[in-house]
Amino acid sequence: MALQKTLSLLLLSLLTLLGLGLVQTSYGETRYEKFQRQHVDSTVRSGDNGYCNKTMQTQGMTLNFCKELNTFIHEDISVINNICKTPNIRCKNGKMNCHEGEVRITECKNIGKTKPPNCSYQATAGKKSVIIACEGNPLVPVHFDG
Repeated sequence: MALQKTLSLLLLSLLTLLGLGLVQTSYGETRYEKFQRQHVDSTVRSGDNGYCNKTMQTQGMTLNFCKELNTFIHEDISVINNICKTPNIRCKNGKMNCHEGEVRITECKNIGKTKPPNCSYQATAGKKSVIIACEGNPLVPVHFDG
């Protein structure tokens, strides 16, 4: 019984650390690094359908399933980090660690005509107000909230 309780506490502790983003994900990246991989591309100013198809695949978002929707921000990471300095607003999950800023984006929406890893996406590009969750000291983006 004591062993089961100890194992349960260890599992709960690990899950808590994962939830806080204090340990690296299975890809060996921090939540900040994952945010950058999934949402930041300062090498282009906007993207089209071909951009979405290629980038979603090369960034590892079509391995086992076609991610339904993803937004790429086309700004330098320092510009995105500065969004974390704007006033806190409520995130979709109710936490108060979100921040809002206007950036150039390409939104990639799965059109569902293909299977992984060769998923097909429709692109929508432009300047848009986005909401990102920030954590740490200094604050850095860790989640795209909308």
